[in-house]
Amino acid sequence: MTLNNKRYVVAGLSFLFLASLLLVAYHESKRHREEVKPEPIVTATNESCISCHRKDSPALVMEWESSRHAQQGIGCVDCHGAAEGEIDAWKHEGIYVSALVTPKDCSRCHAREFQEFTSSHHAKAGEILASLDNVLAEKAAGMPSAGNVADAVNGCWQCHGGIVKFKRDAGGQILRTGKENKPVIDPDTWPNSGMGRLNPDGSKGSCHACHSRHAFQAKLSRSPENCGKCHMGPDHPQIEIYNESKHGIAFYANRDQMALDKQGDWVLGRDYSAAPTCATCHISSYMTPQGVYKGNSHDVGERISWTLRPVVSTKLSLVVYADGYKEDYPEGKPLPAVGAQVETKEKMAENEKLVTKTVPRKVERVITWDQRRETMKGACLNCHNDTYIDNFYKQFDDLVVLYNEKFAKPAQQLMDELTKDGVLKADAPFEHKVQWVFYELWHHEGRRARHGASMMGPDYTHWHGMYEVSKHFYTEFLPEVISVAEEKSAALGNKYSQKVENLLNQLDHTWANGLSPEEAEALRRMYKERYNQ
Repeated sequence: MTLNNKRYVVAGLSFLFLASLLLVAYHESKRHREEVKPEPIVTATNESCISCHRKDSPALVMEWESSRHAQQGIGCVDCHGAAEGEIDAWKHEGIYVSALVTPKDCSRCHAREFQEFTSSHHAKAGEILASLDNVLAEKAAGMPSAGNVADAVNGCWQCHGGIVKFKRDAGGQILRTGKENKPVIDPDTWPNSGMGRLNPDGSKGSCHACHSRHAFQAKLSRSPENCGKCHMGPDHPQIEIYNESKHGIAFYANRDQMALDKQGDWVLGRDYSAAPTCATCHISSYMTPQGVYKGNSHDVGERISWTLRPVVSTKLSLVVYADGYKEDYPEGKPLPAVGAQVETKEKMAENEKLVTKTVPRKVERVITWDQRRETMKGACLNCHNDTYIDNFYKQFDDLVVLYNEKFAKPAQQLMDELTKDGVLKADAPFEHKVQWVFYELWHHEGRRARHGASMMGPDYTHWHGMYEVSKHFYTEFLPEVISVAEEKSAALGNKYSQKVENLLNQLDHTWANGLSPEEAEALRRMYKERYNQ
C-alpha cells in the first residue's frame, strides 16, 4: 500500500471515529433534553374525576398529570373534597366537593407552610378593604348608587383578595341551584386568587396566587414574573425596578442556569448563583459558613427592616406570639417583653364582613429590625462582601431618611394641621385637590423612590421617584395647602401662607430661590462647552 493510500485509510478511519463520537454525543444530549416524566398515579378515589374531566376540561387534567401531586397519587378529591354541611360544599357525582380550595385545605399536607403563611404579610393583604386604596376603587372609580364596585373586583381584590361571599335569600339563607344543590357564590367575590383572600372556612389567602394550579410548578413561584402580577405599577413597581436592576439583567440573561425547576430545596450558593430573584431575597434558603440557612418560610416579610408603604417610613421589629401570629412593631412603639400577655388587634372576616377582633396572646420572641436586616444580609453575602453590603444599606437608609425628613414629615404635619383647623374633614379623604396630591406624593411617588433605592433601581429612585416627589411638593402640594385654607377663610389663608413661607426659608428648601452665582456660572459654562448653546 502506497504512502498516500495509507493516509487515505487513516483519514477515513479518523472521520468514522469522529462521526461515531458525534452521534453518541447527539443521542446522549437528546436523552438529557427529553425530560422523562413519571406516569401519574390515578387512585380509585380520583379515577372517575379524571375520566370525566379528560373530556370536559382536558387541559386542566394535562396540567395535573405533569405535577408532583400526580406523581404521588394526590388527585382531585384529595384537594377539592369537602365535608357535608360545609358552607361551600355540594354533592357532585356522589362525593361532597368544593371548587374553592383554601390554605386550610392545603394544610392537610402542608401544615408548616400553612402556619408560616397564615401569619405573614401576604395573608394580611385582604386588609386593603379598610384602606384608602379600596375607598378610591369603590367610591371614586365605582358607582356607589348602583353598588357597582367592578374596579375593586377586577383590580384591587384580584391581587389583595376580598371576602368570598354567597348569594342569599330574603331570610339570609344561601341560595342553591340545580339537582346537586350547589351553593350560589357571589360572582363579585369569586373567582379570586388574591393573596389575602378571606375564605368561608376562616382561613386567609390563596396558595395558587404563587403556586399556579394545577401543575404547581416550582419554576413559576421562583420566577420574578410571578411576583410581578401584583408588585407592579405606579404605587409599587417592584417588578419594573427589578427588571432595570443589575439583578434582573443577570437573571434574564442566565435564566437557564437558575435551576428553577429543581425539586425540593432551592438554595442560593449551592443550586444556583447566576442571579437572585424576589424569592431568593425574601423567602428562599441560602448558604452560610455554618451550612444552609432555612429561610423558605412562606413569610415574605421576615427579612424586611424598613416599611416603605406608609406616608413616613419607620424601622420594623417583629413580635412573634406563642400561637404563631406575628405583628410588626414600628420604630417608637415600645416592644413587649418575652412572656408578656399582649392584646393584639387582628382583622378577619365574620358574617362576610371585615371586622377587627381583640385577641390576647403571649409573646414568644422579639426580632429587632437590625436582626431582620442581618438575615437579609445573609443572602447578600453569597455574592457580595461586607463592605459592599454595608455601604449599600447606608445609601438606601440615607434615601429613606431624606424622603422622610424633607418631604413626608412636613407634608403630613401640614395635612394634620389643616384637619385640626377644620379645613379638611377626616371622613372626606378626597374632597379637595390637596388630598389627591398628598396621596400620590407618598403612595405613588414616595413609594417608587423608596422601593427604587431598596432594589437598586436608579431610574425609579430619581426620575420616577424623588424628582416627582420634589416637583409636586413644591409646585402642587404647597400651593394647594394655601389655596384650600383660603377657601375656608382669609385668616386661615394668611396662616398657612406664613407656614409655607417658614418651611421654604429652611436651609433644605432655600435652593428654590436661586443657585449661588458660582453654581449658576458652572451650569452656563457646561452647556456652552458641551452643546455650544
